[in-house]
Amino acid sequence: MNGYSKGPDTDLLEKIYSLYDEAVEPMTHVCKEKCASCCTCNLTLTSLEAGFIMNSLAIGEKKDLQIRIGQRFPLKRYVPKMTTNGFARMCMENIDIPEEENDPSWGICPLLEDDLCTVYEARPFGCRSLMSEIPCGQDGYARIPPLGLTLNTLFLQAIEHLDQKGFSGNLSDMLLLFLSEKGMDDMTEGFNDISGERFFMRNEKISVLMVPPVHQKALKTLIRELLGLLSCLT
Repeated sequence: MNGYSKGPDTDLLEKIYSLYDEAVEPMTHVCKEKCASCCTCNLTLTSLEAGFIMNSLAIGEKKDLQIRIGQRFPLKRYVPKMTTNGFARMCMENIDIPEEENDPSWGICPLLEDDLCTVYEARPFGCRSLMSEIPCGQDGYARIPPLGLTLNTLFLQAIEHLDQKGFSGNLSDMLLLFLSEKGMDDMTEGFNDISGERFFMRNEKISVLMVPPVHQKALKTLIRELLGLLSCLT
């Protein structure tokens, strides 16, 4: 069973998670225990976050996780064609943005049991950033305040930058990779499977922060603190 060893990057990831929690704590949201409308099979994460999940589990829990994902692996799921920082770079370079499919009706997250997350304490940022001002089950969608969307994008960029030598992909694909015998050593140069389909995207450094002018003043101190955490990276 493969994963990342706990080290400086993991410590920074935990600090980034904590900083995000502090930033969104004042915001109004109605999310509560067993509110799982947003917990779909379309979640993505970085390889660092996948390793963080693996390191939170005992050997027996990893075996249970492998069985659970194998039994509930979603045949149709969101497979990203670009990362967050890749999207920002493409916009800056005026490159056409590839079309992506993402439909919540494709199914629930394979880690969900009785509407509860089985790896909640180690859940990736994609889960931590879920918020809504109204119950999602009420109208069938989440209503996130504009500042919340900007915060989520900002932290997604930071976490990808932290794992700039790694890759990103769908949670089911990523965890199966980490649970395999070879793990990351089994990855090909193009991150393709035997059919040639690309399931993983290489992470990128931050080239530009996607913070609209209307939010720059309010987030100035937070951005400085977040970039300070990342300043040790080359």
